[in-house]
Amino acid sequence: MPGIHEVHHVMEGTVNTLSILFNVYLLYLIKYHSAFGVKLYQYLLTIDALLDLALSISAFIAQPVVLNADGYSTLISNGFFAGRSASFDSFAVMVYLTIVHTNIIWIPVQFIYRYLFLCKANTKSKRFTIFVITIAVAQSAITIFITFCAFGEVREEFQPIGHHVLELNSWPNPGRIYVLGGHLTEWQLIGCLISWNITCSGSIVIVAWCEKKIANSFNWLGQHSTNSGTQKMHKEFQRALLAMAISPLVSSTIPALCFITVAALKLRPGAIPSALVSLCLSSVTLFNPLTTIICFRSYRQATIRLLTCGQFGKSQRNVVHITIPSGITTNN
Repeated sequence: MPGIHEVHHVMEGTVNTLSILFNVYLLYLIKYHSAFGVKLYQYLLTIDALLDLALSISAFIAQPVVLNADGYSTLISNGFFAGRSASFDSFAVMVYLTIVHTNIIWIPVQFIYRYLFLCKANTKSKRFTIFVITIAVAQSAITIFITFCAFGEVREEFQPIGHHVLELNSWPNPGRIYVLGGHLTEWQLIGCLISWNITCSGSIVIVAWCEKKIANSFNWLGQHSTNSGTQKMHKEFQRALLAMAISPLVSSTIPALCFITVAALKLRPGAIPSALVSLCLSSVTLFNPLTTIICFRSYRQATIRLLTCGQFGKSQRNVVHITIPSGITTNN
């Protein structure tokens, strides 16, 4: 009977393998089936695909050493680095969490790029630069906080407060002590996870705002175009934008809510909830808006049509004679 750690290996390995394959396929489409005129968008797709591919490969390498049979804060050295020190296991966990946080950062960033390039034709924005720096600093601060608090050594003065020290006798390293939460008290753990959830939710709000702006621009162009095929493509793309906005909401918010619930109730997570949390965390790389090309039919059709037919650029040139509202560009 396979243990829960083998199940985690299979789930996380499958998810990241699919993510890698999907992004390689996306790069192939951009390279060999690109005939449209929006070059900035083409370059952006390429850069995002490469970033997503790098994150997926990193997660694929890091996850086997992070076995979270009782929640991701429990450090278990049964992976490639079995027998090493617990501090090295903490480092491996932080590599994994950094990958997840970095991916969450790039979800809103890439949509802001799309909004500025497609709707504003603006390649330079001080406000955008300030936003990127701010969210990067915020996520880095959260990661550092987890590093020095959640995975720190147990201090004597904090032991009476109520720490969760687990002795996992059923694992290959019997008698070894693993600390859940380190010297982090319950209220600190809850505050840390809530701040992470707020950050994720803020990213989703930004994504939804940018997607709405892009959808409104496509809707306006579609209504004023005489090409029925172009109008249909714009409608498909709007549905795809909705799917892209929903996917990071599911993959980012649900895991944080699970952790907050567990911390608030002071319960030790069981095998099934832990497996679900692991799958949700791993799915952040899979359900990135770039990899939804394969998962959602409307997004896949619209993107392939955009890359192969060149109708996007033609439709914009067809409506040049129409008075364009401020902020929307039609020439590329």
